[in-house]
Amino acid sequence: MANIPFGERLKRARIRSAMTQTELAEKMDVSQAQISIWESGRTVPSKQQKESLKRILGGWASEKTEETEISPGALSAWLTRTRLAKNLSVPELAEAAGLSAPAVYNIESGKISNPRDETIRKLESALKSTLSDETKEEIREAATIEGFGEFVELDPHNDADLPSTAGIYVLYDISQRPIYVGQASDIKNRIRSHQEKFWFKRPIVETAAYVEIGDKGLREKIEKLLIRFLKSNAVLNKQNVER
Repeated sequence: MANIPFGERLKRARIRSAMTQTELAEKMDVSQAQISIWESGRTVPSKQQKESLKRILGGWASEKTEETEISPGALSAWLTRTRLAKNLSVPELAEAAGLSAPAVYNIESGKISNPRDETIRKLESALKSTLSDETKEEIREAATIEGFGEFVELDPHNDADLPSTAGIYVLYDISQRPIYVGQASDIKNRIRSHQEKFWFKRPIVETAAYVEIGDKGLREKIEKLLIRFLKSNAVLNKQNVER
């Protein structure tokens, strides 16, 4: 069990309520910068302000949590709130957006927290609602790996969702266990080559993620390192695994 700092609990409660920092600030009659300061842990609100936050956000997450707990993401909260407001089921939204129902479920559950920009645009179009620039920036910042770029998640079973870019990719099962690590100069073509394999089906392969890396030598080193770290957990990787 791990202790959760006040700022992180505030951020989780805000996101769970599908609110931006600006929206919460308006309800609290403070600046957006003040909410950001509280969430960063630099200061804490007064006792009266804490009571107001609890009233607005409907309570708090526990001060302790399991390390494996998945906290709700900003996109997840927005999508669930907007879909319900439009009175759409997950399959109905998926059909309208040209996505698979599992992909929408995975975004709402937080298993996919930073999908490709095209996926977000499809959801916005289907919902006739726009995700705020503030929320998009929050998602982008949380997904950025310093020195590399964004950690982008996708539905590997949707051909239109596959990126034609060079990088490292990982396939995950339904419990989010990484089961395959790969690198390619064209991730779309590489994942397509997996699709005829007997194991490439749900729930064995449920989601995927990638980081764009153009340098082939660096990709190969990272791939080998990740496979070595995963050892037998990379159940579908054979090469470079010590068993």
